[in-house]
Amino acid sequence: MSITSPYSYIFTGFVCILLIGFTIVLRFLLKERSALRELAYQDPVTGLLNRNGLDNFWSNYKSKESLAVLSLDLDFFKEINDTYGHQAGDELLREVSRSLKQVTNKNQLSFRVGGDEFLFIMKNCDPNKVRIMAGLLLDKIARPYYIEGRDVSVTASIGISISQGYRAERSRMLQEADNAMYYAKRLGKNRYWVFGESLMPEQVSPSQPSR
Repeated sequence: MSITSPYSYIFTGFVCILLIGFTIVLRFLLKERSALRELAYQDPVTGLLNRNGLDNFWSNYKSKESLAVLSLDLDFFKEINDTYGHQAGDELLREVSRSLKQVTNKNQLSFRVGGDEFLFIMKNCDPNKVRIMAGLLLDKIARPYYIEGRDVSVTASIGISISQGYRAERSRMLQEADNAMYYAKRLGKNRYWVFGESLMPEQVSPSQPSR
């Protein structure tokens, strides 16, 4: 009959402690890495995906399924920002982002790409559904917001590019959506426009740099 040495118990306990400690540290590092990755792709003001998130989407998008890009720009946001201050402006952006989140599902993604510019991407869609969504977004955004003790109203202009019949290409779709959005603003704001619908290049504002 063998007698187990007390040192073997000590050694076994020491190994167990090391394994437990290693597991805790590993979980912490993985959690931190996940949090940092989330921050890298998330806009700090609105919580929506940011430009990095947009880059990540296009890098991983390899499907030939239909795609629509809606370029959304708030009307007169600069005046609101200048009148009530940047803090109120940021709160208004957060409220608008909540409106976008309310209509977002697994086939739709919303991004804040800078200032008061947003992008809304729809997958597996047809033109009629895109128009319905654009109208819904306009209605949800054009409502009074209670910002720092006052009612603030804002509207939006939306430009749409739809990849029906051809493969979605980032630069083309973003540029088309931007051009259509500027045309919607020229038509009077608080409306959407689909690129290609009686829209000629000379009718829109000078092209802006692609996002």
